[in-house]
Amino acid sequence: MSRLVAVVIGERMATLHELMTIYDSEDMLLMWEAAMVTAYNKS
Repeated sequence: MSRLVAVVIGERMATLHELMTIYDSEDMLLMWEAAMVTAYNKS
C-alpha cells in the first residue's frame, strides 16, 4: 500500500493527513487510478 500512498501524495491529490482522516481506501485507489490514467495519457 505504501507505493499507492506515495503516488497519491506525489501527484498532490491528497495529503497524508487527508488520507488518514478523510478518505478511505476506495477513495485512495480511485485517486491512484486517476494518476495512472493521466500518466499513461501523457506518454
